[in-house]
Amino acid sequence: MVGTTVGSIGYSSANSDYGYDVGTAKSIGTNTFTFSTGPQIGVFLTPNLVFGGSLSYTLSHSTATTTNTSAASVVTGSRATTSTNTLSLGPLLRYYFAGLKGNNWFYGQVNGAVGTGTGSSSGSSYATTTTGSSTGKTNGIFNWNAGASLGMTHFFYKRIGMDFSIGYSYSHAHSDNNNITYTTKTSTSTITSATNNYSLNTGTNSISLGVGFHLFI
Repeated sequence: MVGTTVGSIGYSSANSDYGYDVGTAKSIGTNTFTFSTGPQIGVFLTPNLVFGGSLSYTLSHSTATTTNTSAASVVTGSRATTSTNTLSLGPLLRYYFAGLKGNNWFYGQVNGAVGTGTGSSSGSSYATTTTGSSTGKTNGIFNWNAGASLGMTHFFYKRIGMDFSIGYSYSHAHSDNNNITYTTKTSTSTITSATNNYSLNTGTNSISLGVGFHLFI
């Protein structure tokens, strides 16, 4: 079994508004775009059971805009953009359990992957007396995920099938981030810099829909 996921494209937009008892307010808007694609290959160990692996490339681009309003109606804000490219490799196990003699083959699949990559970040900010800009690199990316899905392979031809699936997965991402922030004082145009380095760990639970093509040799 040789094939590929056609690719999954995701876009999310979220807005959060905070109202504090002391009279201050904060709003955060986040927009995230992801694209993932990659080949798969497997061998039938039995007429129903496939063991194989997958290689996937994922591009992620996220923008977060924050606005702060003080009790005196003074408005400050910031904007941060992060882009990452990761490459992941992992095993898969697929079992066809129904419809083996028709055009539609139903299956269950479990899979996992580990990956690494690089990224970059940039940002800007404004306040009453200062403006700021930042630039940074994302290193030490290590991602892993595991999941399971139920799907159907529809055969358009004897050896060519199209997969449709729905699944659940858990993923964990670690990265080391190095950033430099440059602050400009409005009244004097004096520029100062500060280093802001941190590590980031994120766990994500997700439900996904997938489409792919496979050639059965």
